[in-house]
Amino acid sequence: MIYAGDCLDVLPGLETGSVDAVVTDPPYGLSFMGKAWDKVVPSVDVWREVLRVLKPGGHLLAFAGTRTQHRMASAIEDAGFEVRDMIAWVYGSGFPKSLDVSKAIDKAAGAEREVIGARVSRQPTGNAYAQDEWTKQHAVPQEIDITTPATPEAQQWNG
Repeated sequence: MIYAGDCLDVLPGLETGSVDAVVTDPPYGLSFMGKAWDKVVPSVDVWREVLRVLKPGGHLLAFAGTRTQHRMASAIEDAGFEVRDMIAWVYGSGFPKSLDVSKAIDKAAGAEREVIGARVSRQPTGNAYAQDEWTKQHAVPQEIDITTPATPEAQQWNG
């Protein structure tokens, strides 16, 4: 059986020793995008509850942030788990950025695109991913050109 939901709600209702494996992507303790739910990693008590519901020999796979994985691992170990191995996801930092392929083709060709209009964007200053109300209200309006492809190759990839 698969249980989907907030572990803090689901775990207390599960019988001791009734689960074969737990796979979870808990908060990383990074305050991701300023969100309160991600301020700390789960406590030792949460991991004790996970250990309680696991069958003997059961497994836990818990994702963690690279900067706070040591805190997650310590809490898991302090709860009574034996940490046998870790899987690391090696990646470049930052969010992937979108790419307008049509604009990239024109730029590589040295072609200048015709400006056909403009739009206003309220881009936050500083952290572009900040979602708090103050940042949204104090974002600086910016006018962004709307252009049309300059080459047939760019036209093919427009949109």
